[in-house]
Amino acid sequence: MKFALIAGGVILLLGLIVFTMGMLAPKDHKLSLSQDYPVPVTTVYQLVRDYEAYPSWRTGIKSMQKEGGLRYIEESGHGKIPYRIIEDKAGQLIISKIDDPGLPFSGTWTFEFSDKNGHSQLRITEAGSVPNPLMRFFATYVFSHEKTMRTYLDDVERKFKQKT
Repeated sequence: MKFALIAGGVILLLGLIVFTMGMLAPKDHKLSLSQDYPVPVTTVYQLVRDYEAYPSWRTGIKSMQKEGGLRYIEESGHGKIPYRIIEDKAGQLIISKIDDPGLPFSGTWTFEFSDKNGHSQLRITEAGSVPNPLMRFFATYVFSHEKTMRTYLDDVERKFKQKT
């Protein structure tokens, strides 16, 4: 009985620490990462814009389902996340937004494409919000906000290496 009370107390204390750290972590975040590729900007733009092909080259993407012209649903190990394209300037910029207010997080991904002497640079900016302190703890201290962006940029690089 004594052992069960001690174990319960330790679990409660750990939960309180996790919750407190989540409360102290910022609810909103904005991060940018970029990478250069030895291909024209139009090639990078076309790859990023072809959502239906994502499962063939993006790590962890099981399926992409298009719903209308500007909405698509990405399915990965994290479940299904709907996105809506809110701005699209061919070869320059794509902004997509999480399109489900019921999710425990929200935000936008901005893809910026620029020319660098015949090569291209892709910059991804994530502007997100994680209101739930427990989710915020895991997003900040366990998973890292930038991990998905880094994986995405590495996947783009791998895709272009496959073509050469």
